[in-house]
Amino acid sequence: MKKVVLMCLLLSLKIFSLDIVGKYVVGEKGEKIPLKEYKRIVIYNFGAVEILYELGAEDKIVAIANHSKKIWPQEKTEKLPLAGSISKPSLEKILSYNPDLVIFNVMGNERVGLEKFGIPSITFANKNLDDILKNTLILGKLTNREKESEKLVEKLKARLRYINENLKLEGKALILYSDSPPTSFERKSLPVEILESLGLEVIIPEMGKKSIISSEYILKENPKYIIGTRGVKNIDGIINGLPLIEETDAYKNKNIHVIDSSEILRASHRVFDEIEKVYIELKK
Repeated sequence: MKKVVLMCLLLSLKIFSLDIVGKYVVGEKGEKIPLKEYKRIVIYNFGAVEILYELGAEDKIVAIANHSKKIWPQEKTEKLPLAGSISKPSLEKILSYNPDLVIFNVMGNERVGLEKFGIPSITFANKNLDDILKNTLILGKLTNREKESEKLVEKLKARLRYINENLKLEGKALILYSDSPPTSFERKSLPVEILESLGLEVIIPEMGKKSIISSEYILKENPKYIIGTRGVKNIDGIINGLPLIEETDAYKNKNIHVIDSSEILRASHRVFDEIEKVYIELKK
């Protein structure tokens, strides 16, 4: 009984997308799969795909979700079989690949259908830099690449220390999820953490929420940098969407930028490269 209660508490308090509890890996939505090596994996999360390639575990991937963006390493991933969209995975296609594990994105899953065939599945999401490190280690355990994952994590930790110590920016920054209407990211999000790792003070109207940016707010905070990603396509969209942007230091000093969301939100090990690219872009 005590073990059951402890498991429930762990699931309710869990903040990472993957956790190891006893002999199981627990997913984002509370799924449990045995902690062992898997050899035929269908993947609907592109961050997981990139991490497995970096670990040398690409031979475990039998299919991935449909995609229109580049997935590293493109010359290899573009040849992988497809298994339906991220938001609407195809049970029929999944079964055709005879997988022993399916890794879903938070946007959709076919867990119930797979359970009827005894196929384990888990939901995977890297929400922050700590997630990337922890989940890399877990993916290593699930693909018999444990030593490789430990080496990669140590390398990434060193990269982060270098970034924190050497790549420094100052001032307030506003990062937009959308420009129509102009909406900020939530406080606990990877884009916010990326800017904070560079020393910036990220401003958000309401703690923990995606909030619409008002004219009063933009005047009060007067950000030094304004960055758009996700639903922001270009700088003109930011300028046209933000009220009184002309009064900000960001506008006056031409510190308005757009960052490719497919790179920073995919949240694989490569996001540490992207942090340095963001620094170079903002430093111009």
